[in-house]
Amino acid sequence: MGHPIGALLRDRLEVEFVEADVEIGFNLVDMARTELSGGNQPLASRVLRDAESVFEDIECRLERAGARNRESFGPLVQELRREIDKARRHNAR
Repeated sequence: MGHPIGALLRDRLEVEFVEADVEIGFNLVDMARTELSGGNQPLASRVLRDAESVFEDIECRLERAGARNRESFGPLVQELRREIDKARRHNAR
């Protein structure tokens, strides 16, 4: 049986990692848009792939963090998903 304090710390760290990953994801989307507006589609594509990878990491972390954390991050994660998809559609043009 794990120590409760260790479990609480682990849970808190998972939440902090999700928060950081969400921020990174949005920054990557912004970077991709900047590269697209500058005409650098290859770099924008690579940056969007990185954003997808970060999004997958977020989903994995939220699975480990439990239902309550998934619910609290739900709207923010959904917004990130929409922004990645929107940037990807813009990049495909």
